[in-house]
Amino acid sequence: YYEEKKQVLSDTKLTKKSRLEAVTEEDGREDNGTLFKDHFTSPSVIIESITIKNFMCHHSLGPFQFGPNVNFIVGSNGSGKSAILTALIVGLGGKATITNRGVSLRGFVKNGESTADVTVKLRNRGPDAYKGDVYGDSICIEQRISCDGVRTCRLKSKSGHLVSNKKEELTSILDHFNIQVDNPVSILNQEMSKQFLHSKSEADKYKFFMKATLLEQMKRDYIHIKQTKAVTREQVELQEECLKDLKQEFLQKKERYENLSSVGNMKKTLEDLKKMMAWCLVEKNIQVSMEAKLKRKNQLLASRSNKLKRFGDNMPDLLDTIYKAHIQGRFIKKPIGPIGACINLKDPTLAVAVESCLRSFMKTFCCDNYKDEAVLQELMSHYFSKGNRPQIIVSAFSNTVYKVQGRGVNHPDYPSVLDSLIIASPVITNCLIDMRGIESILIIKEKHAARKVMQHGRPPRNCREAFTVEGDQVYPNRYYTPDFSTAKYLGGDLETEIRQEVAQENQQRIDCEKKTMEEAKKELEEHQKRTGDVEGQYKDVRNRIEQLAEEMEPLKVNRCDSEFLMIPERRKVDRSAKSIDVEITRLRKKIGVQESSHGDHEEYAEALANYRDKSNQVRDLKKFIDRLDNIMSDRQTRYKIMRRSLSVRCKLYFNNFLIKMNCCGSMMFDHNNETLSISVKPPGRENDGMSDMRSLSGGERSFSTVCFILSLWEITESPFRCLDEFDVYMDMHNRRISLDLLLELSERQHLRQFFFITPLSTSNLPESDHIKIHQLQDPERAKGQTGE
Repeated sequence: YYEEKKQVLSDTKLTKKSRLEAVTEEDGREDNGTLFKDHFTSPSVIIESITIKNFMCHHSLGPFQFGPNVNFIVGSNGSGKSAILTALIVGLGGKATITNRGVSLRGFVKNGESTADVTVKLRNRGPDAYKGDVYGDSICIEQRISCDGVRTCRLKSKSGHLVSNKKEELTSILDHFNIQVDNPVSILNQEMSKQFLHSKSEADKYKFFMKATLLEQMKRDYIHIKQTKAVTREQVELQEECLKDLKQEFLQKKERYENLSSVGNMKKTLEDLKKMMAWCLVEKNIQVSMEAKLKRKNQLLASRSNKLKRFGDNMPDLLDTIYKAHIQGRFIKKPIGPIGACINLKDPTLAVAVESCLRSFMKTFCCDNYKDEAVLQELMSHYFSKGNRPQIIVSAFSNTVYKVQGRGVNHPDYPSVLDSLIIASPVITNCLIDMRGIESILIIKEKHAARKVMQHGRPPRNCREAFTVEGDQVYPNRYYTPDFSTAKYLGGDLETEIRQEVAQENQQRIDCEKKTMEEAKKELEEHQKRTGDVEGQYKDVRNRIEQLAEEMEPLKVNRCDSEFLMIPERRKVDRSAKSIDVEITRLRKKIGVQESSHGDHEEYAEALANYRDKSNQVRDLKKFIDRLDNIMSDRQTRYKIMRRSLSVRCKLYFNNFLIKMNCCGSMMFDHNNETLSISVKPPGRENDGMSDMRSLSGGERSFSTVCFILSLWEITESPFRCLDEFDVYMDMHNRRISLDLLLELSERQHLRQFFFITPLSTSNLPESDHIKIHQLQDPERAKGQTGE
């Protein structure tokens, strides 16, 4: 509704195409017998030329360079006169139905051709030029029509530069210059003349008058506005009913919002429970962490007696079973593995780097063939579950190591992974070359050096990636950090690792106990300020310290628990995590039920905003309707004044033109019944009663039609006028008078452009710089071709 409101209120011209001269009935005669002064100003646009190719039945016509004032297009039937007029309509964007020469544009493409081209050039000068800095002194409109009826438009500047190919730009040009290709006053072809002017119906003539003066367009606009107003009024009534409901809803939510104090208390209790749950999770994670460290310590201790247990507690038993199966002949070739147990480091400090590179292959076994792989899978099933079995790689065993000199990396300062390993078995070496490409991976201890080699310039030849001593993985365009900091499989000294683990654990306990003691002292001081029972509080704190001293250490808490760990203070936990979680769930559900039934501040604010918005919309729509009523009343009055003024002026001009041929007549408008009757008395029959145009001869009727057209030309504005075969039924006397009238009007309107199409001779026309005659050649038609 607001869009329609904006459209109606901004429509100050009633229609963007109409620019009519409004004069009143008080306009009088001039001394020279002319009824009204010429109000036309110098136009900035004329049609400079037109060129057609493969259009209708013509291979090529033009270019026709038109004069700025009067242009006669002369030629026999079939020479292309009407084709030029039709091409002008199509070139300016008109539809096929406007031309009255067809219902589809594809009918204008010459038989046997795929496309038709029409080029129209418009002059673009003066202060009213359209985008003069873009198009220059002329605008070239190129229209191409394909055989399937598709039209493409190209708008070019004077220099030939393509400015636009959009239909909207052409419409803007036509509106700017007030070019109305669908207005019969601008372009009147034979079919339009027959339909309206030579029709016996007085209603058709009235329709022609309304269409030519754009009063018909105004009338349609008014009808549309009235319909819009009616729809808007209905919507206002509906919105008023809706407004009542919104007000009631707003008042209900306001009342509910004011009863939310109990929900606030429950939310506070919920926050306290979340903090309690956080400390409960802390203690739980302490226990989990301690268990993980104990398990790691036990693995290290177990590795003292058997290095293979690093790869799993069941790995020694699996290898023993593989050995027995090989003795029994179940394997064609004995599998080799795990790979991590078959490799050693030249430099033990590179253990984390190598393990980061080969992490997924540490527990892998190698088989020579798929039969052996099936047997190994069956043996593994006794020691490992299906999802946790070591990987098996099947590849034919070879006793020689691959030659990698041409495809391996060779750096003067940093070794490759292959160079850093001591591998006794060629099978293991070849497997790691095939599966991991260890010959093309560098080990660069320092991080900054690794980034410099791999990312600050082109990487070394044949180098895909590199690893640092901390296990960081470096590519030319990305960098990854591992999730472990110590080697699990390739560690060299077990005793050292165990001592480091124990020392680290002890230090963490000491740090944690110190931190706990400081927090306890601070908490004790706060309790001393609040209570007088100092000894009792101190005793509780010391008991708590002794309970947690052996357990506390730095923890990494899962992200999913972050809601509970974001707490400002420690809480004493005397309940299980399960009971706390049950209470949290219960409170959340209760708060949800309360908020859904009572609403919250957001719902209250939303209801208030909706009520205010709807109230403002209804108020504005009412103001719009009231204002629209006033505007429409004023416009209707102006419309009737303009219609009466134009009809009076048309009658006066019509009578004036009849007088020039010693005739008299009348033109009667009946706006209520929408009819227009024209009565004429030919010369020598002045005493006879009035007769309508049907009683006149063909020439007299054509002359009367010309007078009607000239009358409309006098009261409407258009940059150019086109009249097709106006004199085809006239005798020489009426033709000479009609030509005199046309030339007289064109001389008075010398700043307008006129196109008169005729099949008759123009030898009797006066010589004048304002008149340009375009004589078309007689057609050369193929056998069987008829019509233009």
